[in-house]
Amino acid sequence: MACSNFPECRNTKAIVKEIGVKCPKCEEGNVVERKSKKQRKFFGCDRYPECDFISWDKPVSRPCPKCESLLVEKKTKKGVHVQCTQCDYKEEPN
Repeated sequence: MACSNFPECRNTKAIVKEIGVKCPKCEEGNVVERKSKKQRKFFGCDRYPECDFISWDKPVSRPCPKCESLLVEKKTKKGVHVQCTQCDYKEEPN
């Protein structure tokens, strides 16, 4: 997003897409969808650089039922399934 009074005003702000998940690392910020330089999607805390949480897989808002760790959505050929980042917990695709 940029100022409409260009070239006098050069103010710009990034457009961020919130996914409705609290940051699992700092527990203060929200996880937002971003794009890398090569236009690949990744997910990170909106409090960057104070918090350096990052994930290539989309985080899920609920914790793992086994170990209370972070659950993420993994995309495979069979579909999207949810799995834990710490233990062997998996949910099969719908």
